Amino acid sequence: MAETIQSAPVQKEDPWASLIGHFGKWQLLVIASVSLVKLSSGWVQMAIIFLTPNLVFWCQDFGDNSSRVGENGTCYAQCARYAYDSAPFQNTIITQWALVCERTWMASFAQMVLQLGVLLGSVMFGFLSDRYGRKNTFLGSITAVIAVGFAVPFAPNYPSFIVLRFFSGVATAGTMVISFVIVMETAGMKYREMCGCLFQLPFIVGHITIPIFAYYYRSWNTYSLAMAVPPLIYLGYFFVLSESPRWLVSVGKVEEATKIVSRAAEMNGLPTTNIQGTLKKMSEDIRDKSAAAKPNYSHLFKAGLRVKTMSSCAIWMIAGLTYFGFNQYVSQTSKDPFITVAAVGFIQAPAVFASVMLLKIFGRKKVCITFYTLGGVCVLALGFVPKVFWMTLTLGCIGAICVTITTTSLHIYTSELFPTVVRNMGMGACSTSMRVGSMIAPFVADLSKTAPWMPTVVFGLAPLVGALVCLLLPETKGTALPDSIRDVEDSA
Repeated sequence: MAETIQSAPVQKEDPWASLIGHFGKWQLLVIASVSLVKLSSGWVQMAIIFLTPNLVFWCQDFGDNSSRVGENGTCYAQCARYAYDSAPFQNTIITQWALVCERTWMASFAQMVLQLGVLLGSVMFGFLSDRYGRKNTFLGSITAVIAVGFAVPFAPNYPSFIVLRFFSGVATAGTMVISFVIVMETAGMKYREMCGCLFQLPFIVGHITIPIFAYYYRSWNTYSLAMAVPPLIYLGYFFVLSESPRWLVSVGKVEEATKIVSRAAEMNGLPTTNIQGTLKKMSEDIRDKSAAAKPNYSHLFKAGLRVKTMSSCAIWMIAGLTYFGFNQYVSQTSKDPFITVAAVGFIQAPAVFASVMLLKIFGRKKVCITFYTLGGVCVLALGFVPKVFWMTLTLGCIGAICVTITTTSLHIYTSELFPTVVRNMGMGACSTSMRVGSMIAPFVADLSKTAPWMPTVVFGLAPLVGALVCLLLPETKGTALPDSIRDVEDSA
């Protein structure tokens, strides 16, 4: 019972701000470059929209040498071969591997496997990043993203396609989890809201631009190949990316951190004297407060973190279910998926900018509760209002905006709940929970084909539950990032 009683946030100055400032040229360079990986994250996770679009099919061959054909959209036990009208697409994975009738589930399974890969990748890369550093694990995940991206278009059959989708999810998870932590550990306390929110913009740009790939490349393999080419630019990270100085200090590598912090201070026009001495003292304080054993996932469930970890995982799972499910559901019910998908992406862009001010003015907790509630109500209303275009469009847009604001806010909120020594593990656990929700999402969205009311009910009630769970968490606005587990225990 004592764990659920939250005290007021502890206000203290971030010691890093005195060394490198809250935001300057160095922070801008690091954050702008690292954020680019979110482009491919958007392409990989939203690719399913155009890999498995709605299409018309019919039985063309009953295997009896007759000239009869089946009715559109009707399955026949004795059908030997189905034909497809996949317009405006030339070829999709549905037509490539006959994913209709008793094989329909295999289309949604392709997305579930991708999210399973993201789930496991979040755990794996979260652990590796906290143990071996942000830079090396990030570069490893980037290399995997590029390699697997070029392999997917040449998958010879469905099983190999599924395996490659899984590893694509694993690699993408590494880029997402680690890049966000780098951003949050780079920005000063005064700019965390802005940097954390704007970090999501490249993902939305990826969402907006994916219809362009689909429009010009109408076959699933050329479409996939086109999206594999731009990530080649990520190879530049091998030459420009530096390790997170916060992580270096937390593990006692003061000399390496001094070089990076000195360069950052010089770029930001700040004094470079006595940096090593300051960092050495910070490192000693962190290591004195931390447990003797190296941190692992069990530390997330210690007394000071247990409620925060469990609550954060719950609201992230709901975010994954509603965000990916709602976007896929909207695309499936549209007559023009190119315009609809791009429009939903454009709607989310101003929501990200709005998140910056909302978080700065009202705090993390109030924003998450408010927009979880509003979004849930709007989506639920879709199942009851008259099917008038302007009314459903308005509710759908508001729902998409609320989901985007909440998802953007959660990245910042939860990263501020966990200390540096287990921050990547905490974010990895939350990202894992989000993937559980996103694995379920395509199957819920597909219910629109048999029970049109079901997706709106599920996608509407889930955010309301998320709002209630947020009540268990403390506010983190205006607080310095905790570095050790003891920092969290002392503030609880």
